Amino acid sequence: PYTWTFTTKAAPAACPCSVFSPSSTPATVNTNDRKAVEVGMKFRSDVAGTVTGVRFFKGSSNTGTHVGHLWTASGALLASVTFTGETASGWQQALFSSPVPISANTTYVVSYSAPAGSYSSTRDYFSGNSADNAPLHGLASGVDGANGVYRYGSNVFPNDSFRSTNYWVDVV
Repeated sequence: PYTWTFTTKAAPAACPCSVFSPSSTPATVNTNDRKAVEVGMKFRSDVAGTVTGVRFFKGSSNTGTHVGHLWTASGALLASVTFTGETASGWQQALFSSPVPISANTTYVVSYSAPAGSYSSTRDYFSGNSADNAPLHGLASGVDGANGVYRYGSNVFPNDSFRSTNYWVDVV
């Protein structure tokens, strides 16, 4: 006779899924920065899968045509999508024309262009903290460089960071 004991891991969330819940909101809805900028977040998935789109939180001052992007950690563009039918504020979502395969435990960057600035933000959000909704994880700064990434201009790879700011960009 033998006795067995084991522990099971919790099942991952049903997908499609995102890092942030629909009820998540930024500390600052309209940042007082009027320059065109690309803002984003580094993320990983526990499992291989596909990214179908981009989400971002929008304040009423964040105007213009928004374009979402998915990048490798080194800056290779994997997909882009133009947002249409946006509401005045709240979470916006756009889907790529085709799902993009991603590998498990690999860092990617999701971002969008805010041509009039006024993006949403929460300073120090990723400072020692990750944003987790298994199987997806917004990385804490320091796990794979700084998180909460940006770069002035439009449709450019965001590789600068300021105070581990969460710009409320998300992956689907």
